[in-house]
Amino acid sequence: MPPLNALKGFEAAARQLSFTRAAAELNLTQGAVSRQVKELETDLGQDMFVRHTRRIELTPEGEQFYRVVEGVFDELERAALRLARRRSDPAITITALPTIATVWLMPRLHQLVARHPEIEARIVSSIEAADLLAHDADIAIRVGRLPGRRYDRTQPRIELPMVTRWDGVHADELFPDRLVPVCVPELLAAPVRAAADLAAYPLIHTTTRRYAWPDWLRANGVRFDAEGDPHLQFGHFFMALDAARQGRGIALVPDILLGQEEGARGLCIPYWSEIASAGEYYLLIHESRLEDARVQMVRSWILDQAVALRGLKLHHAALFQP
Repeated sequence: MPPLNALKGFEAAARQLSFTRAAAELNLTQGAVSRQVKELETDLGQDMFVRHTRRIELTPEGEQFYRVVEGVFDELERAALRLARRRSDPAITITALPTIATVWLMPRLHQLVARHPEIEARIVSSIEAADLLAHDADIAIRVGRLPGRRYDRTQPRIELPMVTRWDGVHADELFPDRLVPVCVPELLAAPVRAAADLAAYPLIHTTTRRYAWPDWLRANGVRFDAEGDPHLQFGHFFMALDAARQGRGIALVPDILLGQEEGARGLCIPYWSEIASAGEYYLLIHESRLEDARVQMVRSWILDQAVALRGLKLHHAALFQP
């Protein structure tokens, strides 16, 4: 591998297209930078620059090599900034889907503080794919399809990406994504005997899961004309939940939201279906963060909360209103 100083001299000269300006940037003499570049060219057996009387320009090989060196130096700089930021910011950052953060995670956060008062947790809501390799967050909670896992094509689809890259990502399954219809009891003009009966009421859609209602109804044997539906839409499930509580229609939401008293308040489940979506909720951590004891403590706490949610059927039975 070429000496680091030679690479630094080459990168600066290639970016500035000037040995003189590169020397000023690196606090060296012009001759020193020129010698560094010449040393690099000798090591590689390629000319990196065409030297004219008053200017220099990159050769095709130099241009190609510069793009690689620039990317490596940029990544080194980002890594150094991340490490420095971690020293000055000891908080554990959890990025979670907006509804999970609002309805499930935030109301329980006091339990984490009580168990581990020494840990500072920061929750950031996002539906974007988490870039755990960049360490923008320590832990991600996302819903979607796990690579290599097979699903039935009749299951309601989930089109949200979970991470930008799966390399080195450790995944713990939290719970299945099972959607259930909810509304206020006063909305129902008659008992709902079949899934098809729901189509007679205003259906509340979510833009982040736009196929939720059509896919769920089809999975329950109902032909659904999405074009003919008035499409009362909200951005996220927690918004749809509030709209249902206001009596504006029937929302289709993940059953886990109903395990929180605040989430279930004033609502009933007019029709129950065991059909799960083609994906699950996962706790995602890059393997480089698994050695951090604080990350492991938060991970353990979240997994305990997920276990508690797996006994929801008793609570759902209380909400079920045929």
